[in-house]
Order: sequence, then C-alpha cells, then structure tokens
Amino acid sequence: MAQYDVDLREYWRVIKKRKLFIVLMTVFVAFCSYAFSKFKEPTPLFRAEAAVKIEQQTDLAFIRSAGFWVQTESMDTHAYLLTSFPVLKAAAIKMGWIPADLSDEEIRKNTKYLSVIEELKNMVETEGNERTSIINIQVTSKDPQKSALAANTLANAYREFNIAEKNQRTLDIKNFIENQLKLLAERLASAEKALREYREKEGMFSANEKTKEIKNQILQIQKNLQEVSEEKLIVSNQLMKITADPSPDLASEIAKQLSYSKKGSPLSGIGATLDKLLSERQSLLSKYTNKHPAVLSVEDQIQQIVYDAREDLRMYLNTLEDQAAMLEGQKTLLEEEARRLPEKEHELAKLEMEAKLQEKLYSELQTKHQEVLIQESGKMDFVTLIKPATAPAKPFNVPSKITVIFTGLILGLILGLVFGFGIEMFDTSMGTIEDVESSLQVPVLGVIPHLGGEDIEKKTTGKGMSEIERARDLITHYDPRSLASEAFRSLRTNLQFVKAEKKGKVFLITSAFVKEGKTINTVNLALSLAQTGKKVLIVEADLRRSMIYKIFDVPQTPGLTDYVLGDFEWRDVVNTITDVMLGDFEIEDILKTPGLDNLHMITSGTKPPNPTEILNSGRVRDLLKEAGQEYSYVLVDAPPVLPVADPCAVAPYTDGVILVYTVGRIARGILKRAKATLDNIDAHVIGVILNNVKPEVGPDYFKYHTYYYYGQEKARGSKTPTGIKKYLSSIT
Repeated sequence: MAQYDVDLREYWRVIKKRKLFIVLMTVFVAFCSYAFSKFKEPTPLFRAEAAVKIEQQTDLAFIRSAGFWVQTESMDTHAYLLTSFPVLKAAAIKMGWIPADLSDEEIRKNTKYLSVIEELKNMVETEGNERTSIINIQVTSKDPQKSALAANTLANAYREFNIAEKNQRTLDIKNFIENQLKLLAERLASAEKALREYREKEGMFSANEKTKEIKNQILQIQKNLQEVSEEKLIVSNQLMKITADPSPDLASEIAKQLSYSKKGSPLSGIGATLDKLLSERQSLLSKYTNKHPAVLSVEDQIQQIVYDAREDLRMYLNTLEDQAAMLEGQKTLLEEEARRLPEKEHELAKLEMEAKLQEKLYSELQTKHQEVLIQESGKMDFVTLIKPATAPAKPFNVPSKITVIFTGLILGLILGLVFGFGIEMFDTSMGTIEDVESSLQVPVLGVIPHLGGEDIEKKTTGKGMSEIERARDLITHYDPRSLASEAFRSLRTNLQFVKAEKKGKVFLITSAFVKEGKTINTVNLALSLAQTGKKVLIVEADLRRSMIYKIFDVPQTPGLTDYVLGDFEWRDVVNTITDVMLGDFEIEDILKTPGLDNLHMITSGTKPPNPTEILNSGRVRDLLKEAGQEYSYVLVDAPPVLPVADPCAVAPYTDGVILVYTVGRIARGILKRAKATLDNIDAHVIGVILNNVKPEVGPDYFKYHTYYYYGQEKARGSKTPTGIKKYLSSIT
C-alpha cells in the first residue's frame, strides 16, 4: 500500500511540474477544435423522420403441378417502392410541386418536373428496422418545415399506392387460384379414377409397406445426389479460379468464390480469413509501398492461404465424388430390390402416392381461396403511419459548439498529460531526493528553494552589485526568516553532523557544470555557520570566474593567487568584517544579522594564466591545513568538476567534497561522471546540495515550513534590538 501511495505522489509531482505545458496544450487543442469546426462548418441541414408499419401478407405467386410455393414481400422491397416514381409523383402532386393533371409520360418529357422528382428522391432515405416490419422515412432539407411535410406526404402517398396495388393484386390472385383449382380438381379426379380402376382390375386395395419404404429411400437418395452434384459444380468452379501463382488482385476474386462455400464445408472459413488479409494489405498500402516488408509479409500469407485452399478444394472434391459414387451404389441396390418386388404392388404404391399428393395440393389451394375471398370482401390496408414527422428544431450536421470545445478540452488534457509524462520520461535529469541518493549513493545534505531573479552568471560582467542582487545572494543575512534561510540552516545542521562523524573541518564545494549556484550556496552556508558563533573561512578557489569579492565588496587582490606566488602569507590575504565595512556595505546592512564578524574570506587574487598549476601548489595544501587548525570550518569555493581540472587539484587536500546540483539542469549521467571523477582522485564526496528546487518538484514542507513560525509576525519598526547594540559595541 505504501508503494502505491508513493507512485500516486510521483504522478502528482509530474503533473504539477508540467502543469503549464498541460494547460497550454489543453487550451491550444480546444481552440484548434473550435476554429476547425467553425472553418469547416457545413450548410445546416434538417432531417425529419416518419415511420410506417407494413402488415405481413402472404401472396400466392404461382402453382405448379407438383405443388406450389408462396412469396412474402420483404422490407427491402417496401423500402425501394417508397422511392419509386409513382409514389414520388403522387407525393409531389400532393405538396403542389407539380400539377396534378400531368401524365407519367408528360412528366418524364418535361425537364423541370423531372428535376423536381429527382430532387425529392435525393432528399429521401428509407431504412427498415432490423427484425421488425417498420420502415423509417428520413427526409433531409435546408428547410425544417419542408423536410417534415415531405416525410408525412410521402408516407401517405405510399399508403394509398399500396392500397390500390394490393386490391388489384387480390383480384388477380383470386382469378389465378380459381383457374388452378379447376386444373387440380381434374388431376385429382384423374388420379383417383386411375387408382380405383387398377384396384378393381387387379383386386388389390393397398401396397406392401416394404414397397413404400423402398420408394421413400430412393426418393431421399435422389435428393442427396442432387445436392452433392450442385456442391461438386460449385467446388469445381472455385478450383478453376485458383492458379499456380495467385496475385493479390486474383486473391480477392478467390475470396469471393470461397464465400459461396456450403456451410460446414472445410472452406467456409478460408474466404473470411482471406478477406481479412486483403483488407490488412490495403490498409498497409495506404501508408507504405508494395515493397515494404510488412506488405510483403501479408502477401506471403495470402499466397500460402490460396495454396492451402487449392489443396483443400481438391481433397473436398474427391470427397464429394466418393459420396456421389456411394449414393449411386445405394440407389442401384434399392432399385434392384424394388424390381424384385411384385410389379403389381409397385404400380399400386405409385398410384396411391400420386392421388394423395393431388389431394393435399387441392386442399391447401382451397384454404388459400377462402383467404382471398375474405380479403376481397374488405378494402386491404397494409401500411400504417405510426410516427408522423415533426419539424426538427436544430440541424443534424452542425456539431454543438459546447460539445466541440468540451471534446477539445478533454483531448487536449489527454494529449497534455501524455506529452507531459513523455517529456518527464525522456528527461534524464534528476528531480527528487530519492533520484539523487539512489544514483550517486550519497546523502542529500540540503534542499535549497528557488531564489528567483536573474541568472547569477550575468552579474559577473559588472563592476559591482546592486543592493537587490546582494540582498538576494546573501539571503541568510538580509532575510533570516525566509524559506531559503531556513533551508540553509537545515543544510548547516546536516553539515555539523557530518563534521562530527568524519572529524573534518575543510570542505570543498563544487558542481558538475557551470551555473549550478555553488558560490551562492557556499556563501550562505558560511553565513549560517558563522551565525552560530563558529569561525568560518571561505577560500575562493575559482580563479577563473571570481565572485566572492563582488558579493562582499572586498578587494580582489591580494588573494589566493598572490599567496601561492609567495608575495604574501595566507593570513595577510584574509578579509574580515573590517574590509567588508570599507566597501559598499552600510552599517545598517552589517547589523541586520549577528555573526558576520565570524566570517572571513580569501578572494581569488590576481587572475593567473595557469589556474590549475596554482591550485596544485603545495602552498594551497599548507593553507588549508593551517586554516583548518584556526577555523571551525573552511569552505573552499571551487570551479565545476567537468569543464576544468581545478577542483581535482584541491579536492585531495580537503576532508570532504559537497556537490551542488541544480534540479533539472543537467542530465544524471553528467552528475554521475562528476562524482566518478572525484572518486578517481580519492576525493571523498560526503553529500549533495539540491539547488533551485521549485515547489512542484520539491518537498511539500516548502509550502508551510517557515511561514508557520515566521509568517504571522509583522515588522516592529526600525528600532535596533538590544542584541544588535551589544554586537555594534563589540566591533567598535
């Protein structure tokens, strides 16, 4: 459960970190969706819908001498008739679009009236509801009233057309049935007369049961032989379509042929599989050429399936031939057995079957005749308008603006989250304490929040520093109750524990790359240590880009370089509070926080042409050794590890190295390379300072930790506290 909570917090951290990108992506996609919908907005069309119910009716189509079969009009037939010329003409006349006194021939010859019929036909769509006898009539028009009027008029016109057609057909069917009744009556009388005369002649009144059974078996075998012959014909045609080297185009025709296979045939599923592969090939060709490996792979599968189908067809054809031969053999045996029966019984059974068949047909036809007589007695109406059309309130082809914007927002949010997490996944920098500690195998000593303002490197080009810049860089002195000051005090506490454990005083502070904020961290850490009453010395070993002399406004020379060259002793180049007071610092600035008198510093001195050789001097080692005996802490501000070799020259002389890492600035590989470089020279990396941590990637206590203690307290005026007065008297 704990791991699950940690994962959710990590997701939330990523969302907060990338919130600006996610919000911009959401707004951008929503705006694009709305703009595209407005730009591509079609002409508003209105669709009215009416529904008619079709009563099922069985019509006698035709009668054969051996029997008859019936045909029922399908819903597709009614749907087609709804848009036929007679119905459209009647509807157009009812709506007043064309004159009522025109004949069909006159309308077809007149281009104007014919275009009206075509326009009405293009407006209409008919569709049957699945498993029902209901047909929907949809009419599309730019005018909502016009679409509703056309739908209702067309439904009523078809109702009248159907009534006229059905009643006429009823009369025709009645005449046809009566004629067929006369014909069947003659056949029945003839069959009964022949049966009666044969019985009287031969003195037999019923055929043997064995004879009837054999006759039925012969009839069934003949039926089976007919089915097998038809299936053989289909399979033979399918086999002729398959060539030795089928192409994808020919495979489409093969798939169509195989789809006609009889249900249960081993080939019934091959056609569907072949269709699926052909669709996949067509989809791939829309993206790739016909030489692409994916396309070639699908074509190989198609060719293999066609080859397999050819072999299966041959085997299936052989099976059908075997079945036909077997049925022929059975039929021959039964016919021989029937010939061995008495000839008189065989003839009697034949006459009885014919008489029964004619009697059954005559009885069924009489039933149909009664139904037609009932229908004729009343006016038939098989079409009912069950849903009149109403004028639509809004067009169907124009999407809702709210829906478009909402869909764009949802899609933009999803894309923003996907791209946000994708950017985070490909971000090789380390953004959390756990990442740094697990990657470098050293603890995080401090988490310094984002201080704001411009990049520190920009100040190196000026002669001095403004009060605002100095107040930001010396935040532990100017604003001791700030969030950043509290973070430096936490760093100070952790360093004190490290000192107690490692028994060291001299620490080198560096970074993996430039612009990581190592100097600002060095200065504020030193101020935090000095505020506890400890004597602290800052040694500026960054001889290439010196900054400490600007921050405290002390002379750059003499400094470390001048000491190494033998021009001064190291104590002579140490700057104290007296040197600070001689600069731009006002007395009020010095008195803001006690402890500045405990902070000493050695600036870089004269800028040398060979910084690495200067730092590699034995005098630097002697300075650090002697300073470690006089000061509680000696903090060495060194250049970055990877760009130059300067810190590698000083690091072995210190008791530990602290790496400053600006969160998200460089990749984790660079940071690990910096630590590996220090490990190679036996420099002991004791910890990491996470610098410039923003709230969305930093610990939650940044939100309230300091403000809980200091946020409610207001300024008390300019009165100098008693402690500051004592401090002022001590330095004067």
